[in-house]
Amino acid sequence: MKHKQLPRQALEALSPEMIRRYLTAQGWGLTEEEPRAEVWGLDLPEGRIEVLLPTDTRLVDYAQQLQVLFNTLSIVEDREPFVILRGVGLAQTDVHQVRLLPEGAAPGTVWLAEGSRAVNGLRDLFVSAAYRATSWLENQQPRPVEPARKSNLVYDFISRRVLLGLTQPGSYILTAEVPLTSPIPEQLTLGSEGRFGGLPLARRVSAAFFEGAASAHAAALYATQNSGDLALFEEETQRGLSANVCEALSDLSSHGKLPFELHALWANDLPVEQPGRILAFERETIEYLRYGAEYLRERFGRQGVSIRGFITKLEREPTTAPGTVILLGRPEDELTSRAMRVYVELGAEDYRRAGEAHLNRQELVLQGDLERTGNRWNLVRVQNLTIEEVRE
Repeated sequence: MKHKQLPRQALEALSPEMIRRYLTAQGWGLTEEEPRAEVWGLDLPEGRIEVLLPTDTRLVDYAQQLQVLFNTLSIVEDREPFVILRGVGLAQTDVHQVRLLPEGAAPGTVWLAEGSRAVNGLRDLFVSAAYRATSWLENQQPRPVEPARKSNLVYDFISRRVLLGLTQPGSYILTAEVPLTSPIPEQLTLGSEGRFGGLPLARRVSAAFFEGAASAHAAALYATQNSGDLALFEEETQRGLSANVCEALSDLSSHGKLPFELHALWANDLPVEQPGRILAFERETIEYLRYGAEYLRERFGRQGVSIRGFITKLEREPTTAPGTVILLGRPEDELTSRAMRVYVELGAEDYRRAGEAHLNRQELVLQGDLERTGNRWNLVRVQNLTIEEVRE
């Protein structure tokens, strides 16, 4: 492999400490110290590899030795040296790379339709990650089927704290950058307790992004190796997996047309205990992501959904007790879907209003959490009941 020469000025601007942090974040370990250099090693499946890190910036060949180091890292990571150089310089920024692997496209390109869907899928992954991170901060368990409408904190973070970086060589690589520092004050108290105790919100979101993808990858891989068993999808919800994560990953791949890889490069100033790893999503794995999303939606239903329809039956024994109505309708965000029968238990006053709407042939909109028990759909934790006139 022929490597491009890095700018001497850029290499001389790097301190040994910056490179130490990068090597540590990538899983390298210090093996030997010399007066003006250090030897760092990394165990690979093919064997152990070592690099020499000069520690005295006054050395005449300091930049030349760093060029050799970056050439070695380029081979190990299968990335251009200038890409790694930029990663070393992003001391306070988490970088998430998505390597798309399109067929039939020239190197460094991707079909426009697939690239557009990939960017949308990447955005949806960050929306989900921000939702989960802010939920944990508020001591709430994220839902396996996320609410359609997230808090303003989520959308503020996505619009002001996540950057789409330059594309890079190597098939077609999208980069999302999450700076750990921000001039904008945090709106949530970042206590020392909880899932990501003491970490800045940006790192919490960044970690939730990769953990969600890793959980989905593990569950889908398990399904491919165990005759389509989807049980691990439900188990991984305890670690933050949701149907939304599975759907966003599937969208990122243009619904299975585009294999891809995810790789996290953690900010050197805030290293993680486990070095970054690559999640490879093959076509079969992606197919089970779609099945897993459907499984989670059916298992856990939907939260914060509005059902629009007409009452077909009312059931109540004592006149003052809560009663059950059967609504034939559709979710408001899926009005073209097939109508479904939904069972709803209402308090006395709402039951009376629903009865009047039934007599007057008026349409209802009920908001709550949609859950499935066997073959029966139930709307529980009803938050709102609206009666509308029938449109002529």
